[in-house]
Amino acid sequence: MKTRTEKILIILRFLALLGAIWYSILCGSQLLTLIASFINADWAKHTYQADLNIFNIREHNTAYYVCAMCLMIAVSALKAIIWYVVFALLLKLKLQTPFSMEVEKRLEKIAFLLLGVWLFSSFFWKIYVYYLLRDTGIQLPTENIGDEYFFMAGIIYIVSQIFKRGIELQEENQLTV
Repeated sequence: MKTRTEKILIILRFLALLGAIWYSILCGSQLLTLIASFINADWAKHTYQADLNIFNIREHNTAYYVCAMCLMIAVSALKAIIWYVVFALLLKLKLQTPFSMEVEKRLEKIAFLLLGVWLFSSFFWKIYVYYLLRDTGIQLPTENIGDEYFFMAGIIYIVSQIFKRGIELQEENQLTV
């Protein structure tokens, strides 16, 4: 019979897989929109998750449009990778021995991927929007975009360090016995 925690982990694995699939579809959709915009711009405006503000940039300068789309695609790809790593972490997690180096390394990887999402979605995006406004006068939103990922990256990194310390204590206990 499965414990309540095991049932919750099964549900969380399923949700993590859904997150990975969702962001993979989003990334693919954005990539398709980028490619389609060079073939048929009107059709590309009506694709899934097409951002019409970004298309205004395309009418002004194609290079700015490609840069904005690449930033959006990079963020979606990183989010898909994060959810895949979370799914893999939940697959490898054993409740009998939760403190393992593999779990700690995956938690650390998730923290660094979250930091990457913050860099692309907030830091680089704000620099890009500032440059775009200065050069073209086109204003894109920058408020509250991606700042929460920096916070989450810090929390996950702290948890990974706690796991690392738990592993050290576990190894010390095995040596003393």
